[in-house]
Amino acid sequence: MKLKQHAHAVMVACILAVPLVGCGSGSGDGSGNEVIVEKSVSALVQTATGSALIGAEIGINGQSFTTDASGNAQFKVKLPQSTKMVVVSFKKAGFISQSVEVKVDELAQISANLLPIKQTMTVANIEEAQVIQSAFMNAQISIPANAFVLPNGQPATGAVTVELTPWDIQSSDLNAMPANGVAVDAKGNPATLISAGMLTATFTDSTGQKLQLKTNVSADIQMDLPLNSVNNQAMTVGTSIPMWYFDITKGKWVEEGTPGTVVASPLSATGLAVKATVSHFSTWNWDFKFENPASVNVKCKSASTYVPCHITALVELKDGSGLTKTTSISENGVDIINMPTEGQIHWSAKDTTGTLIGSVTSQLPNDKTVVIDLGIPATSNKVQCVLEDGTAVECSGEFTTKVGTSYQAIEFNAPKEGVRVMSGLKSSNDSLVWSAKTAITLQAGQWVRYVGAAVSNSKADVKITLKDKEIVAAAQGLGFYVQCTSGYDYNTGKLNVSNPLLVGKPCEIEMNVYMDQFNAATHKLYFSVPYGEKKLIHLPNQYAGFAGLDEGMISSLSLKGRMLQGTYCGSNWAEGFKRDALPTLMVALYGGNDPVETDTAFCVEPS
Repeated sequence: MKLKQHAHAVMVACILAVPLVGCGSGSGDGSGNEVIVEKSVSALVQTATGSALIGAEIGINGQSFTTDASGNAQFKVKLPQSTKMVVVSFKKAGFISQSVEVKVDELAQISANLLPIKQTMTVANIEEAQVIQSAFMNAQISIPANAFVLPNGQPATGAVTVELTPWDIQSSDLNAMPANGVAVDAKGNPATLISAGMLTATFTDSTGQKLQLKTNVSADIQMDLPLNSVNNQAMTVGTSIPMWYFDITKGKWVEEGTPGTVVASPLSATGLAVKATVSHFSTWNWDFKFENPASVNVKCKSASTYVPCHITALVELKDGSGLTKTTSISENGVDIINMPTEGQIHWSAKDTTGTLIGSVTSQLPNDKTVVIDLGIPATSNKVQCVLEDGTAVECSGEFTTKVGTSYQAIEFNAPKEGVRVMSGLKSSNDSLVWSAKTAITLQAGQWVRYVGAAVSNSKADVKITLKDKEIVAAAQGLGFYVQCTSGYDYNTGKLNVSNPLLVGKPCEIEMNVYMDQFNAATHKLYFSVPYGEKKLIHLPNQYAGFAGLDEGMISSLSLKGRMLQGTYCGSNWAEGFKRDALPTLMVALYGGNDPVETDTAFCVEPS
């Protein structure tokens, strides 16, 4: 599966914004007696889709600066004279914060792309064992009971706000890769990363305090793996992938913990997911080291003059996987190292004012020098989204237009006040077709968003009215009770739940979910319930309800239950009930079987 290409593009391949050419280290001691110097800085902060971010906060050495409507900030920062390296932070409400370590000698130009937080939800009782599910990429977090603590170490209880963002490694999400994948491995060695999956999660209580897992407690995280190959390495069930978390105080990724694993997933388009066990929350990354021998020299040019610029580069490997880098370069350009010997790079750039743009695609290994021509945008539109009642809202979307004989698209993210969307696409018919959507919100037990469309020419202001509601996912999957019994006592007519061989033991359940889709595979789910007890089961939120009742895509369900290695076995099935019905599906277990010794037969019901 190929990485999606976007005309707004993306960037680079070494260790950007920090070690592009050589990777020095060390910093000043910041002593109070040291001479303080001023460094002039030009900064650009954008969204992952290349839209300017107004009001983004840039932090350096305890000093804060803010971007203007073009996403730019020009300022002077005060530093001790001996300082060699600084960590630059980038923050904006509603976006995932980032940081990067930068040489002081390279502070003149800096840039960053930020990714919007995709989903915000409330967990009613964080002290309970539960699975927190995202509406995107089948991502989920499984936590045990009493897992979280406050900053002071006291147990966390009650309602908690969870911000959950699965990163799509096939999309422009990669343009916002924190620190450009610069990392430190478990042995302390520098590394550059290529991702097989990323997941950001934060937990905040009602007073704004950030929660973390308590000592010696872990949680499981999982999300779809959308590619069958990463870094030209085949992904199969059991493949081990090192785990890295982003340390925002250092501006680097840090290898930690037990490697993650590729697992089977019936919900994923590839049938694969990545899973890991983590001891704290941040942005976690399933990553391989990216080590390659080639290099590319890149410069920006306006008219006939080489100029400084901010660049983004998407490095696409021959298997369709890739990585993205973002940095700023001087008019002299830069040699970007650690490039693959095969593949291509999709480059995009803006000048230091954010008003001139350019893009180009280079081929590896032949194109060793790349020049990005910057010019006046062919399309430039102020875009704003509103609801049907006129309320301005944040949105994301794209426009498509005909260029020559084909149609091309440009993505954007717009804050409430709107954003200027620029591109180099030369429309053949001067007609831009816009589509946009809000972030998802929870309404009546469903995650929904509002969508809309508009048409404009290449220069007009655009107001997109989002009036059509779209259901993205259920907040919680179909629910029902499951009870394993020994059937009915025909003398009393009551359920028999007193078999002394089974009381107090777990009943294993295998559930087959049949989907109302052509050629859809049967989805298998597994769980256990105590013998004799009714246990409420909620399926993953992707299984919202039955298609025949217009509540989801399930055609029917079948259950098998077993105990004592399959010597007791039973089954049940269902083909339609409302989401709010919560029926009991009883599995009557009958003995007399031989133990099941293979995984191919969950259990064999007695004849």
